[in-house]
Amino acid sequence: MNTKEKLGKLSFLKNQMIKENPNELTNIEPMIVQVFKDIFGIGNEFFKKVDYIYNGFSLKNANNIEKFEAYMKIIKRAEIYITMEEQDVTLLDNQQNHVENNIPSTVFLSYCWADTEKANVIDDYLKSHKIKVARDVRDIRNWQSLKEFMRGIRNQDYAVLLISDSYLKSINCMFEVLEIMKEDQYAKRIFPAVIDSKIYSVGEQIKYVKYWEDKTNKLKSSLTTLEYTNGLALGYELKQTEDIARNIAEFLKTISDMNNPSIENIEKAIYNRIIKID
Repeated sequence: MNTKEKLGKLSFLKNQMIKENPNELTNIEPMIVQVFKDIFGIGNEFFKKVDYIYNGFSLKNANNIEKFEAYMKIIKRAEIYITMEEQDVTLLDNQQNHVENNIPSTVFLSYCWADTEKANVIDDYLKSHKIKVARDVRDIRNWQSLKEFMRGIRNQDYAVLLISDSYLKSINCMFEVLEIMKEDQYAKRIFPAVIDSKIYSVGEQIKYVKYWEDKTNKLKSSLTTLEYTNGLALGYELKQTEDIARNIAEFLKTISDMNNPSIENIEKAIYNRIIKID
């Protein structure tokens, strides 16, 4: 018997009970017991509860109205149980399909070291659910280029961006942001995990734009004091800050337009999204 059939039987039973006068409950009690036996079997707790009422093992001194209310409560709880049971089965099926169908499951974890504790929670949860997580502390080889690793954000199926004040002021974190922004429809591949909700306000966003504009101007000023060849060699960082200053407003607007889950239990929301539950 599937979920729809079980719920249908319980709904029919409720309607029959409502049609009957509670004082004549004894006429329908055998049907109540039979329906629960059909749905759950004789060893189930729901069946035992209705069977005990019917046979006088519980609610011995109760009148028919009290017994009617007790039966109704059991039916409602049974409906909730059946519904939750179906949801659990759906979750397991989705997880199984995720494995069997090789649904994309690689994630780049982009974060500032000041937020390592929350990054660890997300990392551990996703790994425990068989999601491959690319992370600096684990995946940068000895003497490997840091920029090469950070560009790898585009090679993963998704990117988790742990957004905080420190993140938005980090040149390395923002380099990773600029890399993923090069992808078409990049917003569909990122999971912003917003630690500081103040970033949603326009006033705060202006501060970050101003921060990078000021940083760019200071760097320009410093480079003009160097010889041309030395300034040319160090000009790469200037280009980075200029790129960040030009693009951070668009980035903040994009993540502000997304319905980002609360940072609490964000790791579960990320996993559910990856396996297409939400």
